[in-house]
Amino acid sequence: MSDGIFDVAVIGAGASGLMLAAELDMGYSSGVVLEGTSSIGTKLLMSGGGRCNITHGGSIKDFISAYGEAGAKLRRCLYRHNNQELVSWLEGVGVQTTEEDGRIFPTSMKARDVIDALVEEAASNMWQIETDAKVSALEKEEDGSWSIELKDRGWISARNLVIASGGITYPETGSDGSMLEILKGLGVGVTETRPALAPIFVKDYPYEELAGISVSDVEVTMKAARMRGDILFTHEGFSGPAILNISKFAEKGGLMKIDYGKSLEELPKRMQRVMRDRARGDSGDVRTKLLESLLRSDEFEIEGVSERGMVTSGGVMLDEMDMSSMRCKSADGLYIIGEALDADGITGGYNLQMCWSTARCSADDLRERLGR
Repeated sequence: MSDGIFDVAVIGAGASGLMLAAELDMGYSSGVVLEGTSSIGTKLLMSGGGRCNITHGGSIKDFISAYGEAGAKLRRCLYRHNNQELVSWLEGVGVQTTEEDGRIFPTSMKARDVIDALVEEAASNMWQIETDAKVSALEKEEDGSWSIELKDRGWISARNLVIASGGITYPETGSDGSMLEILKGLGVGVTETRPALAPIFVKDYPYEELAGISVSDVEVTMKAARMRGDILFTHEGFSGPAILNISKFAEKGGLMKIDYGKSLEELPKRMQRVMRDRARGDSGDVRTKLLESLLRSDEFEIEGVSERGMVTSGGVMLDEMDMSSMRCKSADGLYIIGEALDADGITGGYNLQMCWSTARCSADDLRERLGR
């Protein structure tokens, strides 16, 4: 690694970090991407079951509601670098895309193809990518530069610093939350983090034997939210789009209600048997009113959510950010992009689109800052 000062250092070689490097031509400047693990893009490789749900189709205007309260603040960034532009850009670097039920995938259905394209573009843009470069401390120097301590590797310096380190889920991929703690120490506002898009576990779960069975168009309700979509039974709890999308609102001890929206006969046959068994009285007869109640308002006490959610809810407060440039307002030369931000969306490619859009907005600002 260079002993001099880098013009830009990016912490994290995931979706947002690699996109920034793929988009920003360093020319006569110097840039380095620091990845704390031994492999780059590990979480991106896992996305979409390895197929990589790159983004969603349709109008970018329809994306805003997918991020809840954060959507209004993300609007400017998403509009500037939208889903259609992303698809065109990817196809320009050799990644053809396919749409399935509104979700956009690489035609090859291989996340590796997306990573390879990003890495190839980053290399052509003269970026250096370093693995096993875990950042353990950051310091802002008097001259405005950033000193970056790498575990067991000493210090390097950069004039501009981009945090693309992800959140707290799947720590083995590098998203272990440590960078958010470092940012807190620098005075950057960070909200409480928790797994999102995660399976939900409940007390006295009755559907173990139905693992792998799904039910379509179900309404799931909690005190703070309501979601409609498919649910999936697992050996341990509930999953599927409706469950994943509402999981960020799940509180231990809280109640979750499910309206299956169907008659008993419209449910999968194995589920029909379980529902009848649950509605039997002491005499062994099926109690009609209880069965109807289970179908319309099946109530469970929440025990928790899986720590291995697909994304993180919480992170750097959006009020801390200039959302058109992704610059942190409280620290000059500091950019924060992707999952490290306090913004997350429902399933369907929306979370990756946020990574791509915030990365490309930061690249725009850095390009101007570097005089590229």
